[in-house]
Amino acid sequence: MNKQQYHPWLFKIALATTIATLPLMIVGGHVTTEGYGMAFPDWPTSDGENMLTYSWLHEASDKFYEHGHRLLGMLVGFLSIALVIIAFKVEEKKWIRNTCLLVLACVIVQGVLGGTRVTENSKALAMAHGIFGACVFTLMAFLTMVTGKRWIEISNDPPQLTPGYGRRLAITVPLVVLFQYFLGGCLRHFNVGLHPHMSFAFVALIFVIIEFRSARKSGIKWLKRPAMGMLHIGIFQILLGFAAWITKFGLPAAGFVATAGSWEQSLSRTAHLITGILFLMTTILYSARVFRLHQLNKNNVIDAGQNLSPTDTLPNAEGNA
Repeated sequence: MNKQQYHPWLFKIALATTIATLPLMIVGGHVTTEGYGMAFPDWPTSDGENMLTYSWLHEASDKFYEHGHRLLGMLVGFLSIALVIIAFKVEEKKWIRNTCLLVLACVIVQGVLGGTRVTENSKALAMAHGIFGACVFTLMAFLTMVTGKRWIEISNDPPQLTPGYGRRLAITVPLVVLFQYFLGGCLRHFNVGLHPHMSFAFVALIFVIIEFRSARKSGIKWLKRPAMGMLHIGIFQILLGFAAWITKFGLPAAGFVATAGSWEQSLSRTAHLITGILFLMTTILYSARVFRLHQLNKNNVIDAGQNLSPTDTLPNAEGNA
């Protein structure tokens, strides 16, 4: 079995693509928060002009942020193309090359979704654009992780997991968080589902706490560290949710009156959105690590069986030779 090799430039371009997507999402989140999505009635042009030659730096806030969002999207597109080129030049693993192709395809689809949202003036497409964007960012982060040194080096001496450890949680938790993100999208774009979104946030946090306790009991640092990050992000996300609620509806008991369009409201809502994306990402990356260790343990058992000589025997159920 050919082992995966570390390719510095592939990892660097995967990391650059992921990092470049973060400001794209922040600006996109601000565009949605402020309702700037229809600043231009056309796409892929901006006010009928070429996107690259359009003079936007001195435009009003809506066109400034929306056009900036479009330009950042183009940057991520170019980086995704470079990612595919480098992958096919240096990487031997077919599944990694295919993942790079998938990233590029998803970036193209995401761009078309965003443009169609404008031409159709559709809130449903705006919501789909936001949810799919979170999934694309997570895919980029996954690619960055699997092309990194630690992912490759862990195969040399993988920690041992008990059979079946964490698999159900590794499937359930990302689905729970994704559903919570969907509820947030309904609230953000259609102003419905406030109470389900707020209530289910605690359900998602409970699942994350259970998964964190499971990771801590395993004693494996490669699992404990991302699980700790996942828990911290989950708690911070709930606090941001409260901040978004207070800045939108106020807190009469404390004498705080909400002001529509205030910078506090804009900041808290956009931060809540971005943290939600990071929350989803960390749950999926943790799950990928769990399944990675199970696969490595399984491969080691198979290799050990193949290396036995005809006179060797495996231990019986009582552990005796």
